Amino acid sequence: MFASLEARRLDIPVTVDLLFVSAHFAHMGLSSSYANSTQRYELDGADAAKNFLANEGVRRVHCAAAWDAISLHTTPGVTERMNGLTRLLAYGVRADLFGDGVDRVSQMQRSEILEAFPRGGDFANQYLEAVGRGIIHRPETTFGTASADVLERYSSTFYRGNFCGRVLGSRWDTT
Repeated sequence: MFASLEARRLDIPVTVDLLFVSAHFAHMGLSSSYANSTQRYELDGADAAKNFLANEGVRRVHCAAAWDAISLHTTPGVTERMNGLTRLLAYGVRADLFGDGVDRVSQMQRSEILEAFPRGGDFANQYLEAVGRGIIHRPETTFGTASADVLERYSSTFYRGNFCGRVLGSRWDTT
């Protein structure tokens, strides 16, 4: 809902159905269906959406747009500079999770959204726990992502990868 309101506010043309499907699949990779996946959950959701849309006969350009939006929706600093579906999906997720930009939505609209889609009393912790459950078996996919923050909170055995350590420990022979 936040994303569709933002589309109207910014006059960004978007197919509401494509936005809905993208939002629906954005966290699909966290579901038990992907309990054996070894790739980032965003990629699982993007692949699933692309396959679903292709099976429904949706044009390739729209399938690709959904894939881009879902795969990038957790990439700060990039999505804000993109147009269309990617920008809107990322905004919708940030509005829902962090409250970013909700001041641009009237109190009445916020109330209507929360009535239609109630968050529950402990939404934040339940969401973080769901992310943790969805990625705990693939900690290597969290390098450089917010998912590393989640695993650091919910897994006592998680070791956060370090960019400097990876560069300094590279296999290149420097002699």
